[in-house]
Amino acid sequence: MSRARPTSADSGRPQAEPIGTRLWSCLFIAGLFLSVSLLSSSIPGVNEPHYLTKSRSFDNPDWCSRDFFLTSTNAHYCFFWLTGILTRWLSLDSVAPIGRVVSSLLLAIGWSMLGRSIGLTSLFRIVGAGLFASISLLGSFSGEWLLGGFESKVPAWGLALMAISLWIRGQLQTCPGWMTVAGVTCGLACFFHPVVGGWVAACICFASVSLSVVTFQQTKRQISLCEKARTESGRFSSEISEPRLLKSMFGLACFSFSTIILSLPGLVPALRLVMDKSLPLKDRELASFYQVFWRLKHHLDPTELLASQWTYAFLVSGGVLLCVSQLRQSERRRSEARPLGSEAESRAMDALRCLLVVFAFSAAIAFGGVLIGWHTVAAQKMNGWEWRASLLKFYPFRCFDALLPIMAALVLARCIQVWRLLITHVRSGVRILIAIAIIAAPLVQASTAREAAPAGYTVEQFEDWKDACQWLRLNTPPHALILTPRESFAFKWFAERAEFVCYKDCPQDAAGILTWNKRLWLLHDWTLKSSTDGQYGNDDLQNFRRLTNCDYIVTRILGPFESPPIWEGREWKIYTVP
Repeated sequence: MSRARPTSADSGRPQAEPIGTRLWSCLFIAGLFLSVSLLSSSIPGVNEPHYLTKSRSFDNPDWCSRDFFLTSTNAHYCFFWLTGILTRWLSLDSVAPIGRVVSSLLLAIGWSMLGRSIGLTSLFRIVGAGLFASISLLGSFSGEWLLGGFESKVPAWGLALMAISLWIRGQLQTCPGWMTVAGVTCGLACFFHPVVGGWVAACICFASVSLSVVTFQQTKRQISLCEKARTESGRFSSEISEPRLLKSMFGLACFSFSTIILSLPGLVPALRLVMDKSLPLKDRELASFYQVFWRLKHHLDPTELLASQWTYAFLVSGGVLLCVSQLRQSERRRSEARPLGSEAESRAMDALRCLLVVFAFSAAIAFGGVLIGWHTVAAQKMNGWEWRASLLKFYPFRCFDALLPIMAALVLARCIQVWRLLITHVRSGVRILIAIAIIAAPLVQASTAREAAPAGYTVEQFEDWKDACQWLRLNTPPHALILTPRESFAFKWFAERAEFVCYKDCPQDAAGILTWNKRLWLLHDWTLKSSTDGQYGNDDLQNFRRLTNCDYIVTRILGPFESPPIWEGREWKIYTVP
């Protein structure tokens, strides 16, 4: 009895999916990602002032030229160059949403390509996107996010997902051509964000070598068994096993070469920053310490991660392993039931295995970061804190943290798709309602999670803060230097004036980090000394002028001052520095 040829629906793989279907599903996913971004984070988002004011200064050095952060070394050179061009003609309030639209589209394209690689149909790529957004909104391991604003890592991750998808195709087909294209997209990810693109490239290279070695060993065992039986297939396999390994290694070389070449415009400035030896070694080590164990400890120091973050990582990782186990069991049952109809399913599972290997290496890198950075004593008393800080500043948790919700959503969507195919008694209307609920869930989450004001502000304080910034923009010289409070948010965005120092805006070069730290301590010492007599007198302000050359002070807690404020709102006051 002849068997019917398996259909696309039977296999669970989107074979010969119409171009129109791919396009509308990708646009729908982009719209979903953009909606979550806009609903969860107002403009400007938490990091948009940090990146986009730097972009504007990059293109126009005269803008806020006295702000030392804006004039510090640029770690994301290509991002600042591209977005800086936009700031010539558009306001920052316009550049941010445009960036979110482009970033969401790049993420959607990468997501769609990766989803198709593991056999997701258009509907379940959309379902998976909803799951990804929901899981991302639940938390993170080290503070990584992709749907909360516009900065260099977001388009970089969109390109990185494309690179992983293209690499999977090249790996399964042992095709150097696809590996080269994968390298091009991975190089473009490095172009935007050297750390994101670099870690993804490293994981892909490790995965390529690992899979090639495993495949070669399996082939050798098969050949050994065949040779013992003196079969023709054994002699044929023996002839092709080593050339296939060589072809795989050649493909890896093509991937690596194209990645390096395309990444050079962004990689070279970043390497110059890292390898700068203009300061003594002790100063560079101290700068790394400030960066890793103080300013960015919530991202880089594993002992600073909260219990909820560890719980999130373990639960989501466990969910990934559980879903993969269920998919393997489902594949085994389907293969036994219909051995002639499981080829497409096997291809999808092979692609998923490749993706899992990449994810496993990202987890291994993160685990290495935990081992390097774990300490039970104060960081400065930890043995070898110098070399530990120099390694941790490369964000070893970033790749794993971003891939964690991506992997969980993809494998869960795949499980739901398989479940839909197996549970045929559930009405199609019910299935559609479930899919709609999954897609709508992150929109509800984003709406409820949105904060009315940035961290450290009440709604009234933030509204008054923006009024103070507007007054400074309209009533002070363009080159004025302003002392802003520690909780300063988007001051350069709103006021378009330079800040003496901003806790959020820490430079990434050693000299800039040391200057940032010195200025923070200078302010601490000045306020402590000036407030001892219960009043900030004119002599205190004159001394402050000598120390900082600041022109104005914006505050809501300093005082009382001997001189009256030149502007006073409900919460904030502005004083001139004589």
